[in-house]
Amino acid sequence: MNQEQLADHLVPYVLAPRRNLEFLDLDLGDELQVETMLLENEENAEFCSILNRSNHRAFGGRDDMGMPLWVLLDCAILPSAVVGFMLPVERAPDAVVDRLDIDDDYEGYIPVSEYCGCPTVEEDCVSGFSLHSHLVGQGIATRTKALAMAVYGARSQIGVTQFYNPAIRVHVRFGAMEILVHRPAVHTHSEDSFVYRLELPPRQVLLNMATGSDVFGQSTIPEGIRWEFDPDNEMMQGRLARHLREEGQVWLIPPGWRATEEGCELHMVLG
Repeated sequence: MNQEQLADHLVPYVLAPRRNLEFLDLDLGDELQVETMLLENEENAEFCSILNRSNHRAFGGRDDMGMPLWVLLDCAILPSAVVGFMLPVERAPDAVVDRLDIDDDYEGYIPVSEYCGCPTVEEDCVSGFSLHSHLVGQGIATRTKALAMAVYGARSQIGVTQFYNPAIRVHVRFGAMEILVHRPAVHTHSEDSFVYRLELPPRQVLLNMATGSDVFGQSTIPEGIRWEFDPDNEMMQGRLARHLREEGQVWLIPPGWRATEEGCELHMVLG
């Protein structure tokens, strides 16, 4: 099955407790008919287990940044919802079936992407803490994040990511990522991480991105000094830290992240 045919079988899903549904925007138009996976439905237990394994495959397992099952429940499902795309098991690529250890007799859906975001004390702002897709090179991660933001009704998003994370290319498609905290001390990978904030595109643009008809949201590039930042360069890291301490502003802009022969570079603007 080619990529275009595979995309035709993607089903948007929302995994949440029944009581949360009234707080989510599930009326997303004819192209995004969302399937709700209720936490209370015991038939969804295996789906949740597969979702957890999927997260572990994407983030290095329990010993790194893979979510323990209790975190998936306590921090993602109960206060909010997990949002993504899934495929009927018979339509899923063999590589994905093998990677996620799907039982031969399983007949349900396989979650092939996932986004988790929780409400914050700031109105209409969510804290995003997990995004991944097992269908690479098809724009599914972008579609997944857009779908989630539309479902949450979010207008802005905060989060933590790593300088070396290629997913930065996805995040900057929604707007300029303002760096708020350089190397936050309270993170498992503090030296590699930063806290960021995004002002999100309007809802209709999010819906267009979720269907794949738009790749980028509406975004204005901030004015300032352009900078190609090498995260392996400690002098550059020091300059970034000083700029933020002196109340300067820093944004990541498209393309955001680019692989190099030595590692990677990030595209920034200093204001």
